[in-house]
Amino acid sequence: MSCFTCRDCGSINLLPLEPRIKNTQSSDSLVSKILRGQRPLLDSDHALVSAEIVELEQLQSLYAAQLEEIQLRRRAVLTALESRKSISAPIHRLPRDIIIEIFHSVCDSWWQKADEDWSLRYRRHSLNVSGPLWVLGRVCGLWRDTLHSSPASWARKLVVQAPFSKYTPEILQTYLSHFPALQTIGIDIYDAHDSDYWSDMCLGAPQLWHACLQGHGLRQIRLLPG
Repeated sequence: MSCFTCRDCGSINLLPLEPRIKNTQSSDSLVSKILRGQRPLLDSDHALVSAEIVELEQLQSLYAAQLEEIQLRRRAVLTALESRKSISAPIHRLPRDIIIEIFHSVCDSWWQKADEDWSLRYRRHSLNVSGPLWVLGRVCGLWRDTLHSSPASWARKLVVQAPFSKYTPEILQTYLSHFPALQTIGIDIYDAHDSDYWSDMCLGAPQLWHACLQGHGLRQIRLLPG
């Protein structure tokens, strides 16, 4: 039975073991004796063994397909189950402003450690996607929507680390997209090498009219018209 899932009700009909498995099980004793050297492999055995190999390979493929289908259905059930259980999770009963305050506390702690530990200063910056804002936004849909609808969370502190990679403009563009309109942005620029490195950054951020640059490493941010 190659099709084991009912298309109408979705029930799974397991592939019956009889008679196909029974046919091969009847020769298990013979195979065991041959493997243990208790009986020689006769010419007449070759046809039987070859036929059973073909039969068992077919069964293996069928059971593998069954297992894959069951695993897919199990994952779908687990996803649906978790989403329904999460409705009663304590985090969903907290007011939005409390959730935002929790996020701000996490971010403040992250930045405070960077201020206290000089070795972290140049590894912790706003465009580090392992930073708290980025990570919190990936936890669940509620947290992501809460952060994305809270411009103040993104505007509280913006630190950019020079030198800049080729991905920096895109990441910064995403970061700035969460800012409110007509916002004047103060950007702290850190350069770990304290060099004469300069760079232009061209951003399509029509909601921003001014960028106040503090520090060095970034000569100018050009804001494209909307």
